[in-house]
Amino acid sequence: MKKRMVLRLVSLVMFISAVVFVGCALSNPQMGRTIYIGSFPFGAEAWQVCYGIYAAAMAALFGASFLVKE
Repeated sequence: MKKRMVLRLVSLVMFISAVVFVGCALSNPQMGRTIYIGSFPFGAEAWQVCYGIYAAAMAALFGASFLVKE
């Protein structure tokens, strides 16, 4: 199997698992709970931003797999 196809397959699996993870994490009943890191409150909005960044990073890695030349 070519290196490019392996990379695309692995990145597709990672992207699908990221979508499932973000979906499960956002439906968590503890999503609205606020934790404090030092004096910084880390609430639901901050969690949503983190999950959005994670999903965007996985989508970018999937897209980058199409740029690999052999």
